[in-house]
Amino acid sequence: MTRQNEFAAQDSTSLEDNLSAQVLQGLNGGSWIRKLFEEGARLKSIHGADHVCDFSIGNPVLDPPAAFLKALQEEVASTTHGSHSYIPNQGLPEARAKVAQFLSDRFAVSIRHEHVVMTVGAGGALNVALKAILNPGDEVIVLVPYFAEYKGYIENYGGHAVPCLLTEDFQPDLDRLAQVITARTKGIIVNTPHNPTGAAFEQARLDALGKLLQDAQHKYGHSIYMLFDEPYSQLIYDAQLANPFISYNRVIVASSFSKDLGIAGERLGYIALADDTPNAELLTSAFVYCNRTLGFVNAPVLMQRAIARMDSLKVDASGYRERRDLIVSVLEEAGFTFTKPEGGFFVFPKSPIEDEVAFCQHAAQQYRILIVPSRGFGLPGYFRLSFSVSSEQIERSRPLFKALMNDFR
Repeated sequence: MTRQNEFAAQDSTSLEDNLSAQVLQGLNGGSWIRKLFEEGARLKSIHGADHVCDFSIGNPVLDPPAAFLKALQEEVASTTHGSHSYIPNQGLPEARAKVAQFLSDRFAVSIRHEHVVMTVGAGGALNVALKAILNPGDEVIVLVPYFAEYKGYIENYGGHAVPCLLTEDFQPDLDRLAQVITARTKGIIVNTPHNPTGAAFEQARLDALGKLLQDAQHKYGHSIYMLFDEPYSQLIYDAQLANPFISYNRVIVASSFSKDLGIAGERLGYIALADDTPNAELLTSAFVYCNRTLGFVNAPVLMQRAIARMDSLKVDASGYRERRDLIVSVLEEAGFTFTKPEGGFFVFPKSPIEDEVAFCQHAAQQYRILIVPSRGFGLPGYFRLSFSVSSEQIERSRPLFKALMNDFR
């Protein structure tokens, strides 16, 4: 027997022996978005990119604003010694100061740079925050439908994701929330503008949620956190962004510049606390520790230096508003039922048949339309569509969506 065959004979373990049960379950479940990405590549290779309408991926379609590109070019051209070296795990003071001022102005609350931690995107921010606050068995409420990765993020640290259905118009349902808060509740993830629906949560709903959480803290005698996930907060069209800091006193903002600055691939995010958050210093120290020990070490330093050079972090959302209005007209003309998105770059129509997977995988793809079935977001019967695509593609899809719906009349 050759040495290679000898090793092969010895290595007869099953997949279960090689992988953690949690990871194996995740692999078996797969990702609808990933599958559609692969299917889109296949269809485009056959028919050409101009003959496939791919609405599956929430990838920023607009280039970063000129102010960011100018700041980045200036930073790249800088000859400052050590500008690409390790930095403090919390992030550059000047970048944290820029974020702190941006958030303080937007939410009319005092946030100092000492309570900001720069992270590897909003996903990194949520993982850092969850690791810092969760013990095994703790529960985190997720509002259904929800960004699919939330469940994995929570389970990474031994927590349990507790689903709670939104109302029919995709607002927090206070009656349902009151029923799912328990002695094990450690937090709730509030994502507004909301992925996948595009809903902007109302201030009154957030205020009522804050009251529920405050009452639960008194009842159970431990801290409960509102993790405010808001990477689409500057892409808001027909509503005001709700202010969590006037609703509750234990808010952890977890966000990024991926969507508003259009730098999703650069992975720059942040965690922020209001100065009057109970135990703000201790929490911040925990976030810095987790940023390091999770292996992130520090957020990308070049991106931090670039945003620190910018005069303002505010952006113009008109390009996405125009696309929102265009896709709304396309879907209305075709006869779909949906709630008009108030922010972000997703819309969440009802499937014309109960089995939305069949609708997305078979019916829509016959017209070379790629959309994501909603059960990947925890709520069957709908589909998610990203309008972060070219206006030309949206307009090109108009007769295709009409023909698709005519098949079900």
